Amino acid sequence: MITEKKIKNIAITINFDNHFLSNGLQQNIIFLAKCLKNIPNIKCYFLYSGKIKNFDFIDKEFCISYSDYYSKQILTFDLVIYAGFNPGLKNHLEDKSRNKKTKFVCFQYGSEMTDSIYFSLNNKLKKVPTQQVGPLDQIWTSPHHTSSIPFLKTKYQNENVIVAPFLWDSLFIMQQFKELKVNKSFEDFKLNIDINRVTIFEPNISFIKTSIIPVYIVERFEQEFPGEIKSCSLICGDQLTSNQYFPSLVSEMNIYKKRSNFLKCYKRFPFLSSIKNLGGLIITNQILCELNYLYLETLYLSLPLLHNSKMIKQYGYYYNDFDICMASNKIKHILQNHYINRKSYDELNKKLFKELSPTSLKNINSYKILLNNLLF
Repeated sequence: MITEKKIKNIAITINFDNHFLSNGLQQNIIFLAKCLKNIPNIKCYFLYSGKIKNFDFIDKEFCISYSDYYSKQILTFDLVIYAGFNPGLKNHLEDKSRNKKTKFVCFQYGSEMTDSIYFSLNNKLKKVPTQQVGPLDQIWTSPHHTSSIPFLKTKYQNENVIVAPFLWDSLFIMQQFKELKVNKSFEDFKLNIDINRVTIFEPNISFIKTSIIPVYIVERFEQEFPGEIKSCSLICGDQLTSNQYFPSLVSEMNIYKKRSNFLKCYKRFPFLSSIKNLGGLIITNQILCELNYLYLETLYLSLPLLHNSKMIKQYGYYYNDFDICMASNKIKHILQNHYINRKSYDELNKKLFKELSPTSLKNINSYKILLNNLLF
């Protein structure tokens, strides 16, 4: 039997100019590297663009700039994973021709299908997608993007689209906490977050994650139980206020007409500083994107997560699809019972964190199998 020892040197592309908190992609790459490094005999490198960051979780000895790799052929890799960027078709083909035994995989962490829909319809965008690379040995994607698999097979003209394990670690939450420099323990910090104040973190870039349904959930609750929620804050709300339609929607709502300074929109801020200052009842909504790091960060903070993700419906407080009435009823339950039931809430969440950990034996073995299958 061919074993994972045949693949020893792995490279993952990453763009260090993108902040680790700007989106989930950068964190995905770090967690993937952490998992792969737990496989015996594997060395995992970052092929990077941009400037290396000074973080404890970045080992500079295992970082090679892509320009140096491409021009000087510093090291021959058994596997190159395009994740943070792809080098373009010309460079890919040249790299493939000079390294006949190297395997090439594209890891699609986002949904290229929904992104293609969005970019095609939004005529204000000037972004032109990076030219796709090929041929590839495999395309990997996350479990919550299985609906995109036929799209990926067609776009890349490759039937080898594989679902890879979704990974998460508390690394970046603890990094944020360290940077906050608060004079209290992490446990004390969690206990002092006000869950009578709503914070909504949707990016409001495309239809898959927006604040519209969460805002209407808050409006429904306000209609039934006026004054019980202290405030509602929209992180990335500035994406909505520049559009005349959203303010016109809000102007009809009780949370605007009857509550002075209740609904506020902000630009993007880090998660911990936002909940510290604005509140910790997190309301979310997604379409075709059921696993988000926001969910796991919220659960890790012992905060109430009101969400519509079927993939984690047993965690947090689940409402079905776009059922605003159901979600509003859950808010009442949260305000009355969350802290009473916090211990059991945390115990259940630990199971999820263990399941998704990059150091989980199950996940390590799953990636070992992926590597083995590349060799057949």
